Amino acid sequence: MVMNILLVNPMDSGNINTRLPASLNEAQGVYPPLGLAYIAAVLEENNQSVIILDCKALNCTSYDIKNFILTSKPDIVGITAMSSTLYGALEVAKMAKESGAIVVMGGPQLAAYPVETLSYDYIDYGIIGEGEYSMFELVQALESKSDVSSIKGLVYKKDNKIISNGERIVEDIDSLPLPARHLLPMEKYHCVITETPFTTMFSSRGCPSKCGFCFKQPSDKKVRFRDPIKVVDEMEELVNKYHVKEIMFYDDSIVINRNHVIGICEEIFKRNLKVKWESPARIDNMDFNLLRMMKMAGCIRLRYGVESGNEHILKLMHKGITLDKIREVFKMTHDIGIETFAYFIIGYVTETPETMQNTINFAKELNPDWVMFTLATPYPHTDLYELAVKENIINKYYWSDFTLGIRSDRIPYLVYDAENWVSDAYKEFYLRPSYILKKLKKLNSLDTLKKYIRGSKGILSFKMK
Repeated sequence: MVMNILLVNPMDSGNINTRLPASLNEAQGVYPPLGLAYIAAVLEENNQSVIILDCKALNCTSYDIKNFILTSKPDIVGITAMSSTLYGALEVAKMAKESGAIVVMGGPQLAAYPVETLSYDYIDYGIIGEGEYSMFELVQALESKSDVSSIKGLVYKKDNKIISNGERIVEDIDSLPLPARHLLPMEKYHCVITETPFTTMFSSRGCPSKCGFCFKQPSDKKVRFRDPIKVVDEMEELVNKYHVKEIMFYDDSIVINRNHVIGICEEIFKRNLKVKWESPARIDNMDFNLLRMMKMAGCIRLRYGVESGNEHILKLMHKGITLDKIREVFKMTHDIGIETFAYFIIGYVTETPETMQNTINFAKELNPDWVMFTLATPYPHTDLYELAVKENIINKYYWSDFTLGIRSDRIPYLVYDAENWVSDAYKEFYLRPSYILKKLKKLNSLDTLKKYIRGSKGILSFKMK
């Protein structure tokens, strides 16, 4: 018996622990849920019937979601969830269970609090780690009504107990089919700084870095690379089939392995593939020759995690970089002609008005093409979370209580007035006359102008969720 499977990317609306300002979250764009698309691809490869409902892209209301579930009548509903946006996922799970579906939840939330998440009676199963094969094996077991106890990565209920089979890691990521983008509303995805149509993709999984603010699932800790030929195969399909103008790599950093990115560039040269792409990159992995090759291969933008303009805070974050090294890499990148996007965190534990102003001043000194300032968020099981607990800023059990619904308050900011510092940071950076003039000189289309206007409105009407 073939089961009807619905995979849901829930809305963020109503969630209280997202630290990106609401006004800017609306302006920045909507990206495809690649995790769900990979799961769908494995299921389809094995002759399963799959639908993806991307509530963010389709701007669904609760009524829309409920109506879609009732109309499509899925046997299984799989939902992705992060700890910070859990309540939207729980709302979908409850709707799915009321419709009579089997409910499966995955995503970082399950890696953080599997038992607490499965304590809800409207969630039947959870998946810890990478869900492609775990989900398929679960579907097989449900079809045949066989035992699920040997499915790696699965969390399930038995005899009033919640049992975890550990985490699941896909060792050979080349074994995965390409994401099932034909199930996504590709025309709905957009980004304030990219041309459209655009999309995202992965060339690797995992990250060896140990930044103090970053929550990592077990699968995030093991770095694995795709064959550069397969990477460029996917890029070619995106250009030819979906007519994308820009590709955003969603790797933690495309340059963790120098030979990997060189292999991708050489394959692009070999095929004479003309496509614009961008990627996150670590400061300490970059050099002039590599930057030049990436530029020649179509790289138009690199996203650097700078995070702070204060040496002490950088050390506290375990970034492993210095302000001078950051300056050097930004200069090289600008000299090569690649745009820069810089990420900064404001309001880290022990920050002062002086250190936060250091960060704002450093952002203006580096003068990247784009910046994002976010409030420090103590995600579960991170060094930042432990520091915040040690400083008596947050309760040790905040996230487990939040998961269980014992508390529904926003996790506290870690320093006084942090929200206003983020607001000031955006305004000080983006509203500089020199920055505005630079952007106006680069205007090349009405679409770009509209995006700039949306972004400007987001800054001027700054508000947190």
